[in-house]
Amino acid sequence: MAEAKSDPYALRMITPLMGLVVALVTASAWYVTWASSDLVSAIMAVPFFALNMTALAVFFSLIIVMMVAMMLPSALPMIITFHGLTRGQVSASTMPRKPLGTIVFTSAYFLVWGAFGVLALLGLTELGLMGAMSGWALLVPGAVLVGAGAYQLAQAKEVCLSHCQTPFSFVMTHWRSGRFGALRMGLRHASYCLGCCWMFMIVLFVTGTMSLFWMGGIAVVIFLEKVVSKQLLFSRVIGVLLLVIGGLVLAQSFIS
Repeated sequence: MAEAKSDPYALRMITPLMGLVVALVTASAWYVTWASSDLVSAIMAVPFFALNMTALAVFFSLIIVMMVAMMLPSALPMIITFHGLTRGQVSASTMPRKPLGTIVFTSAYFLVWGAFGVLALLGLTELGLMGAMSGWALLVPGAVLVGAGAYQLAQAKEVCLSHCQTPFSFVMTHWRSGRFGALRMGLRHASYCLGCCWMFMIVLFVTGTMSLFWMGGIAVVIFLEKVVSKQLLFSRVIGVLLLVIGGLVLAQSFIS
């Protein structure tokens, strides 16, 4: 598959005011993520049988905030492109011109990530891969890093990434009119983004223990994957680095 080229259309549409608002929202989300980090860690340490709906609802809300902090900058080109088209900045008579469509589109995107976070928590907790590990589980962090590196080199990653790197093409190809259409498009975009980055999130859960350092590093990688001129090459370099780091972590686990 040919490497997708990043779409400069969305970046040209960013105004100083828009940039300021996005910066404030992102900074606020990072602050809330930092302030609630102990609570998130406490929920992640709860055994599977002790998890209740209240804990899961709180975790779901905090994961959405965390995803806003980590993913809003990388999702911004797609959101801006969608909003610009709905405002008639590109001729299309069937496209609604109200901002509610953009809110629906964006909300669907982050709700999918929140749902994935809850499902990941439930699955990993049930498998005993959250919190303190012993025995064979000590190999899991290294194995997850190796798995993430291998996925970076997989065709599924390339296909999903190609849809995320070309906002204008994505919106025009998958356009659905109306608010329900905006919801469908938001869910579709989220599915491709999830296809790109789900292993990064598993790394964050299992290996990074939800630390701000790991969150920041992964957020930067996700952003650069969508804006650098050689996206596919960059993604594969990250894959190789993850394979190397994972191999080293596995070797250390065996030695220990």
